[in-house]
Amino acid sequence: MTKQPERIPALYCRLSRDDENEGDSYSIANQKKMLDKFAKEHKFHNPEFFVDDGYSGGDFDRPDFNRMISLVRDGKIGTIIVRDMSRFGRDYLKVGFYTEVMFPDMDVRFIAIGNGIDSINQQDSDFTPFLNIINEWYLKDSSKKIRAVFKAKGEAGEHIASHPPYGYVKDKENPKQWVVDEEAAGVVQRIFSLCMDGYGPMQIARILRADRVLCPAAYVVHQGHKQRNPIPADPCKWKAETVAKILARKDYLGHTVNFKTFTKSYKDKRSKVNPVENQRVFEGTHKPVIQQDVWDRVQELRKHKRRPCKTGKSSIFSGLVYCADCGEKLYYCTTNNFTPNQDFFVCANYKSNTGTCSAHYIRQLVLEKLVHEHLRQTLAFARGFEDDFIQAVSDQSARSWEKERRDAHSALAAAQKRIAQLDALFQRLYEDNVSGRISDERFGILSKGYEDEQAALKSSMRELQARLDETERKVSGIGNFLAVVHKYTRIEKLDATILNEFIHKIVIHAPDKSSGKRTQQIDIYYNFIGEIPSKDFPCSVKAV
Repeated sequence: MTKQPERIPALYCRLSRDDENEGDSYSIANQKKMLDKFAKEHKFHNPEFFVDDGYSGGDFDRPDFNRMISLVRDGKIGTIIVRDMSRFGRDYLKVGFYTEVMFPDMDVRFIAIGNGIDSINQQDSDFTPFLNIINEWYLKDSSKKIRAVFKAKGEAGEHIASHPPYGYVKDKENPKQWVVDEEAAGVVQRIFSLCMDGYGPMQIARILRADRVLCPAAYVVHQGHKQRNPIPADPCKWKAETVAKILARKDYLGHTVNFKTFTKSYKDKRSKVNPVENQRVFEGTHKPVIQQDVWDRVQELRKHKRRPCKTGKSSIFSGLVYCADCGEKLYYCTTNNFTPNQDFFVCANYKSNTGTCSAHYIRQLVLEKLVHEHLRQTLAFARGFEDDFIQAVSDQSARSWEKERRDAHSALAAAQKRIAQLDALFQRLYEDNVSGRISDERFGILSKGYEDEQAALKSSMRELQARLDETERKVSGIGNFLAVVHKYTRIEKLDATILNEFIHKIVIHAPDKSSGKRTQQIDIYYNFIGEIPSKDFPCSVKAV
């Protein structure tokens, strides 16, 4: 007859950051000392320690806890000993499942020294459910207090993230402040530069991996800091998701962004993205790594992601070209059999016989030639006659942007007035319902309609405010445009970087054949300044 191997006793220790406030009595060292003494005194031979340091009692996804439970399921553990019930966990239902269901089924003895609980003595265990409820209440109360502290810090503009984003480190003199980590910041700047060059997150990740650049998790460990997330087998394996997150972080502008994520409750630790309107942004709290103009352009590019065609080819104009009639983007069309002279763009809404818009067909080679020439003349005008250029663009800006501001302000005021009216209507509706003049069913239908309208108006107000903020930025954009102009002495050939630095969008009109020749108007809108007024600028853009 084969003898069954003797099951080992498990000595389990847990400590969270909050427990450290209770003093040394809860330290891992003291827990080990108490458990080891108990095991020796009660003749539990060959015990094995299982330790989770820095894990909340409400979180049961702990490394050594999971290892211990796995051994329980394999029949290798016969006894589990903890300092007290709170060390095992603070979730009433989950603790109850293990101590009341799993352990008895697996014939595992459970001992909580501090609470005098031993599962072989049923009378000792009768009070266990009440202890579990008290422990969970403690967790809930602690969570509420911690949330209140974090909210106060976040509202005051303090950094509430545990660690600075990649590219920053905590200031040794004042840990509440972030300072630039030059090495990592250089990688961040390179990522933004590659995006400006037309590369997407997946392509950027491949470039960084090929150049053996440490990914953020590996870099943190390399710098001698702790990293809770696992490091990939290849420390230079960048993910597209990581690159995309870096490209979207406002922190690199020198701003503190608090409340970006939230958790539903102290039991559900999964982070969820907070709506933008619930986030708080505090500007100029630390040194920027990325300049505002670069950031704005990259965000614009990310809205119009470039994807190579099935042929593997892509165009530097993809995402920049729009239809003048329907407003949709123009698609880049090519095949492996096309020569560069044959690649072309057509409106996204154009389909032979069934489309809602005409083709607005234009060859890429023609588009490149026209944009290159317009850009060349624009730069020559801006450099050679800077005062005239500023005056021409300023006059145009003042006329168009003032109208934009006026229209947005008017719409904003109308939305605010209607919201106030809805508040008054809802108040009267509530009073009518309380007094019995309208039924609960009718009240529910009408109130939902008012609430839906208010929600739509508030969403519209956010969009209007964003438009106002954008027009304010445009007013000061001429200087930013000239700064980009002075970076280039000559532009011999267009590439993605040059296009993205200068061009906001290109609008293609339908061809005109009324004169007997095919002509096609193209409107070019520049970053910071918009369209340059044609009456002040002697360069008309037409494809012939």
